[in-house]
Amino acid sequence: YQRRVRAVLTKPEILSLPELAANPFNERILDVFSQTGDGRMNFEEFLDMMSQFSSKAPLNTKIDIAFRIYDFNDDGEICEKDLEKVVLFLIQPSVTGGNLSTEDRQKVVNNVIREMDMDDDGTISYLDFKHGMSKLNGFEESFKITL
Repeated sequence: YQRRVRAVLTKPEILSLPELAANPFNERILDVFSQTGDGRMNFEEFLDMMSQFSSKAPLNTKIDIAFRIYDFNDDGEICEKDLEKVVLFLIQPSVTGGNLSTEDRQKVVNNVIREMDMDDDGTISYLDFKHGMSKLNGFEESFKITL
């Protein structure tokens, strides 16, 4: 008889990795990959996350993960509210000291939607996102975690 022990990494343990600690989307990344929804991961989930963020992961894999991270309400599209959160995560006023006025943040959101929303429905579908990201120079290289 062999007892299987399932190792679980806690949220603080995972977030202590410098590569994740510095990422403004670190907690959202854990939400996307954690089956429990509380940031804890078993070893298999952790390996899955790290392989999808590896430099060898295909572009389509990186696009899929980025879409899931930016789709905060998990409704299968990136809406204005999702983009507002993305902008806030990126500027992180409490960390960077930078800030954008509400009006400027709205301009950024509107510009992103205008540039990426191919069917003019006011949201960014997965296909819209995939098309936009595949044209973006450097996306694949910047969307990785190296341990």
